[in-house]
Amino acid sequence: MKFSDYLFILVLLANLILVTYLGIGDYRKGEKVDQSLRNGEQILSWFENFSQKIEANEAVTQSICLPLAEGERPSKGAKLNTWHSCVESLFNSSGPFQDYANLLMPQALPFAEKCDKHEPGSSGAFIFEKLTLNPAGPPATSPMGPGEKLIGSMNIRLSLCDTGYYLVKIGEFKL
Repeated sequence: MKFSDYLFILVLLANLILVTYLGIGDYRKGEKVDQSLRNGEQILSWFENFSQKIEANEAVTQSICLPLAEGERPSKGAKLNTWHSCVESLFNSSGPFQDYANLLMPQALPFAEKCDKHEPGSSGAFIFEKLTLNPAGPPATSPMGPGEKLIGSMNIRLSLCDTGYYLVKIGEFKL
């Protein structure tokens, strides 16, 4: 064997080590995305149970997430619940999702307004989008802004922002 043969084998081994290292990293990120999707399914289930309790006029634990009934006018001086206060109450230290974190970016919040590659903290975050029904085609989506007022029969889509800043749809629910 010549020097060039040894050099070839060395480069081949280096490539195998690099591919293995990158593969293990991607596998771990995939596991985190999968765990986040399972957490998202639990969030979706919680909201479905919440809306069933509202329809049945049962007592709810997160009153800050109560929407104003469709067609109902707020009483004078009453403050409407907003999306930002609702979602913060769900993920704070006393909320039902207090243990949920952004698994891809642990220093970021577990939810974000939109999936944006210019905001690195949105990777791995839950994205809530308002769905506006369109009789002529698919529903229009818009981000749930912090000041969005909670109104009954509001359709919301829950998605996860993955590592490539693409939305992975988890499901939809109605408040």
